[in-house]
Amino acid sequence: MKKQLNQRVAAAALILSCASSAALAEGHLLAVGGMLRASNSPVYAKFIELAGGQKEARIVIMPTASGSQGSSKRFMGELVALGIPAERISIVGIDKSNYQTTMNDAAVVKPLGEASAVWFVGGDQARIARALFNADGSPSLLMQAVRKVYDKGGVVAGTSAGASILGAQMPTAYGVVMDTLDFGVASKADQRGAAVLKGSGLFSGGIIDQHLDQIEETSTGRAARMAAYLTEQKSTRGFGLDTNTAMWVNPEGQVQVLGEGYLTVMDASQAEKTFGVYGTQLSNVRLAMLGNGDRYDLASGQVQPAEGKAAIEAGNEYLVGNQLITDLSAVSAIGRAVLYGLADNTAMRQVGLMTRYNPLNGYHYGYRFEFSKTADFSAHSQFYDSLTNYSVGGVRLDIRPVNANLGDPASSAPKDAGNGAAGDAIRAVSFRGLMTLNGQNAFEPQRPITRLELANALQMTLAAEPKLDALPTLTDIGADDPMRDQLNTVLSNGWMTSADAFAGNQPVTRKEWALACKALVERYQGISLAKTAALTDLAGVDKAYADAASLTVGEGWLQAEKGRFNPDAPVTRAEVAQALAKVSGLLKL
Repeated sequence: MKKQLNQRVAAAALILSCASSAALAEGHLLAVGGMLRASNSPVYAKFIELAGGQKEARIVIMPTASGSQGSSKRFMGELVALGIPAERISIVGIDKSNYQTTMNDAAVVKPLGEASAVWFVGGDQARIARALFNADGSPSLLMQAVRKVYDKGGVVAGTSAGASILGAQMPTAYGVVMDTLDFGVASKADQRGAAVLKGSGLFSGGIIDQHLDQIEETSTGRAARMAAYLTEQKSTRGFGLDTNTAMWVNPEGQVQVLGEGYLTVMDASQAEKTFGVYGTQLSNVRLAMLGNGDRYDLASGQVQPAEGKAAIEAGNEYLVGNQLITDLSAVSAIGRAVLYGLADNTAMRQVGLMTRYNPLNGYHYGYRFEFSKTADFSAHSQFYDSLTNYSVGGVRLDIRPVNANLGDPASSAPKDAGNGAAGDAIRAVSFRGLMTLNGQNAFEPQRPITRLELANALQMTLAAEPKLDALPTLTDIGADDPMRDQLNTVLSNGWMTSADAFAGNQPVTRKEWALACKALVERYQGISLAKTAALTDLAGVDKAYADAASLTVGEGWLQAEKGRFNPDAPVTRAEVAQALAKVSGLLKL
């Protein structure tokens, strides 16, 4: 394909479809995508340079996002090893446990008054935000001090969570890769599906996300959540950083990439999104990927490939054709799709999948990603440090939900789900694998739910971790049973109870469902049920069950006709499906 880029100016600019004016400031920003290694000389050198150099730098390290000062002390040691005197480096001890009393303490924030650089370590960006703003939304003394460092020409930098906090908005740290596609953009932190919260506002060019290539060396897929929350807003761009990779933003509004990975610039201004029974569908998200030395202009939306990078001419691509990528949540899989599936490839599109699996019966589903070359597609490359470094622009991303056969989920929906909101609830929870179907593709809505089915539904919805000091001993579920890990989590957290034998095939009683429903609502929504109802038939019922019944009825989650709860009556699968859909916000029931 003839690349339009070669027909333009010799500067070889790649243009994203949406450019917006950027508010410029006096200082510098340096955002790192996490897992910064001491061997990354370009990033450390740039930070020290922007801080004033070895002799002039005065650096404040903020441990606020982390649970300890361990990473702050390591970073301080690395700076000292690079020639910064220890007496010019301060660790300001504002953390998750004391921020309410320290973020407005003039004595605590005093070191920032003399600082030429601020460094936020990684962890949870919401912790930083809580320390930067008071309850009424006004900036704390800490935020004011950080802003002054920036306004007087200093550098404000951070890694991982410390990178995301730099923007006016930021994604939350919580959630696995598919949650934002399955459950939508969350309304607050600590819910499934990333939420978008208030950041520091130092970077006005868009939202900064991080760990796009890997999280703790195991998986990622954050490009998917970035596409989802950007498309919902349609008002900003996303800047997704790989690990050990930085973006330097100078006062002129120029972004430069430093390090071994890539910066993914995503534009959803022309994209379309639908969310419903079968999850998220996205169309026409545009993206570019920038490598070491590449530049991006915030005002014009132009990407300038690094000096020495040559255009990949049609017919000179290294690869001919590609194959389906079966796990786009794997380490660097998104980069593989764009760089090797399109940029240095004759193929016009690259297809990949993100999938989720339910151990109860092997059900699986997911989302189909299609990356394709647009009319403005272009790619450059350069051999650098024994690897090929690319610049790619003009890529389109479309995402569709798929069933186990990679087809339309509606074609495999349960045949007995029924109509209306009740039927949609069953279709929604069964598509996402929160509850499964039988071998005849039927949901059996009126059949009593079994204990094993309920345990599976709870863990598939809450996705929690087990309490290691409360693991159960079960005589009828072996250690190698596919459901054992889920039962360990459900029982150790107290969502259900069990004797030595779990008795998974027994029907769930309403008192058992009350205990599970209380846990479901409180944990998923991050609330505590408080309103109680007077129930007349709970004499002799275990207190935990009785209390849960009173609360779930009082708050309107369960029903009790004329005050009678019928604690030993069975619970249907339809009842549980309705509650799962309601509590997770999949449907407004």
